[in-house]
Amino acid sequence: MKKWGIFLLLPVLILGQPEFFGYFESEADVMQLGSERYSFGYNKFRLDVEARPSDNVLIGADVIIQKYWGQTTWNIYDFLPGYSDFDLIQNIELQDTILVDNIYMRLSFPWADLTLGRQQISPGVGYAWNPTDIFNTKSLLDPSYEQTGVSSIRIYLPLGNRSALNGVVQPESTWGKSTKQLWLKTGLSRFDVDITLAELQQATPTSMVYGDAFDVKRTLAGGTIVGELLEWGLWIEAAQNTLDTLVSISPLGPAASHDPLSIQIDKTYLEYVIGIDHTFDNSIYIVGEYLHNGFGSKDKSQLGLHDYLYSLTGESTSLMQDYAFLYAMHPTFDFVTLSTLVIANFNDNSGTFAPQLDWNAFEDTNISLQGSLFWGDDDTEFGLQDWGLRLRVRSDF
Repeated sequence: MKKWGIFLLLPVLILGQPEFFGYFESEADVMQLGSERYSFGYNKFRLDVEARPSDNVLIGADVIIQKYWGQTTWNIYDFLPGYSDFDLIQNIELQDTILVDNIYMRLSFPWADLTLGRQQISPGVGYAWNPTDIFNTKSLLDPSYEQTGVSSIRIYLPLGNRSALNGVVQPESTWGKSTKQLWLKTGLSRFDVDITLAELQQATPTSMVYGDAFDVKRTLAGGTIVGELLEWGLWIEAAQNTLDTLVSISPLGPAASHDPLSIQIDKTYLEYVIGIDHTFDNSIYIVGEYLHNGFGSKDKSQLGLHDYLYSLTGESTSLMQDYAFLYAMHPTFDFVTLSTLVIANFNDNSGTFAPQLDWNAFEDTNISLQGSLFWGDDDTEFGLQDWGLRLRVRSDF
């Protein structure tokens, strides 16, 4: 069906004098987890096309082709602290893909912009975490990497005086199952502020195994503020979440408390991020963030299989409650940039130190090398892994 969409749009794209751009990316990774070593990588090609049949219409699409190599069968238990020593096996496969990631049309009316199709939606102002973003997940080792498209209908209404109203609907079989989010944005002095409301069907660890009949309704009320104070960038992003159940959702019944998939859902929880950034006179740029996630566990002894499933699949912002993120970058040489990031889990005292070198080898071609060193006990979130290495080459056109 996605391929037919491209063919139907081709005449319009050609008449609109399309622009083509994209990139080729190749990556090689090695990571050591106790006695297990994973060596793998991929080659990825992305082609974007945009066309304007008229001044009021923008049509765009992109195709991604990604092929993995090396070890593409992963045992999920190798990535779960406390489970890797039990010889349990639950394999997943890294799948090669040919994907129409975005395919959309934007109509610009005098009073609003309407965008239809699979498109980029990235709410929030945080760098590493976004509590108000219900559509995307991020990798903490590469939080600025591109996100996948969302099949949705989006409307943007400018209200004047730095204010606007945004609404997104991700249609499902019924209105109740559809994901909805609304933003009201405005400006106050040097700060930009938005307030957001959202509703979605939240997957649960049980529904991941037994189907969406065990999903729960989640509502979100939150907001962001971002601006500058004393030459330092400052932002706060927060969301109060409410789930519609306070009982065990294990399909085996209340007596199955021993079932590792049995989970007691909290009715409400708060997530927030506080962040700063600054560029010093010596050109060093830093970003720092603190995350509190009320849905996470305070103590590693409280963690169960459902918590790890939630975290690995991106349904939960974080595994535990309190984290810090620090990124520092310096353009050390004409074509070489040195940077590093540090991630710390304050609840289990584990973390990551990841230095990186970026070399702009040729025009529009970058080569990056990132290492990762982990600390913490073997049964902690980051201490499970010993080290990692990533080499990435990307050329844009």
